[in-house]
Amino acid sequence: MRHPALPRQTRGGGAADAGVTLIEVLVVLVLVGVMAGTVALSVGNGGRGDVAGQQADLLVARLNRAADEVILTGSAMRFDWTAQSYGFSVYQGDSWEPHSVALLAEPHILPDRLRLGETAGSATLSADMRLDDGKVLALELLWSGSRAEQITFDGINAERVGQGS
Repeated sequence: MRHPALPRQTRGGGAADAGVTLIEVLVVLVLVGVMAGTVALSVGNGGRGDVAGQQADLLVARLNRAADEVILTGSAMRFDWTAQSYGFSVYQGDSWEPHSVALLAEPHILPDRLRLGETAGSATLSADMRLDDGKVLALELLWSGSRAEQITFDGINAERVGQGS
């Protein structure tokens, strides 16, 4: 006869109500995932209104990626910009061609009210990691005519150096 205070035994010798089932664990994981997703969507990245900052970060990342490609391939790279867009090209044979890396191949169009300086320009990075004029490239992102972000590029590293008005 079994004592009522003792747990019922299972085939494996353990108590029948010990631990949790796989289904219970999966249900908890699904609930945690849904809650984490809800929190992430409601909080966001905190910078939805900072278009200039996001575009500055994107330009810095692309300049750094282009410099990495120059190191890896040993081919010169050119960075061309207008007030509304920028793009990258590489020297192949006897002409400048769109960059072979998909991320850098297509020109990037800036959002409305954001401009990359007042005039168009270009900078060439040689295979020895030197900019064509030997100086640090300083670019300004302008938001509705006012300086919003400044980016510098020395041929090896690009970075955001400040926020304006």
